[in-house]
Amino acid sequence: MRDMENFTPVATGYATRADVCRTFKQDMKSLYLLSLLLTAEQHSAERCFESSLGDCMDLRPVFKEWAHSWTRRVVVQNAVRMSRPAMNNADKASPSHLSSLPSELNPALRAVLRLNIFERFVFVMSVLEGYSDRECSVLLRSSKRDVVDAKRKALEHLGTTSETNEFLRASPQAEQQFAMMDNRQRAT
Repeated sequence: MRDMENFTPVATGYATRADVCRTFKQDMKSLYLLSLLLTAEQHSAERCFESSLGDCMDLRPVFKEWAHSWTRRVVVQNAVRMSRPAMNNADKASPSHLSSLPSELNPALRAVLRLNIFERFVFVMSVLEGYSDRECSVLLRSSKRDVVDAKRKALEHLGTTSETNEFLRASPQAEQQFAMMDNRQRAT
């Protein structure tokens, strides 16, 4: 057991700080998009992204092969901590600031951002990120039944939105929309 303490990160296959930085750089757009979809507000998404990078730099031992999924999980955990989605708040309107987002925002993204907070978290975590209902319930501190109900409601809402056809066509261009938003912000 003592010999394990003497191994370097390279020898054991653990991610180094450089690996984490490389992962964040390569996945920056998708990690920011994940932050935005969860927090539903541009400023909060930036804070979530930044705190996630900081948490990842604290470098808990993680295998190199897991660095990508680990960074995404850290973003989810930070968004949960910041937004505190709870089933008892599920009926409340989303606190998102859609008016602060560009009017030409991708309809798919706008539809997800319009979901109430708990349904949005469940939808993003389970449908988009692939978390199991059990994982969602643990991370959101809710029952599995609440998660299943929220996912059903989110899918029903997204399926009946007036933008359904646009929603289905627009999804692949979502990342480009956020890149354009980011470029505009930097210019101002």
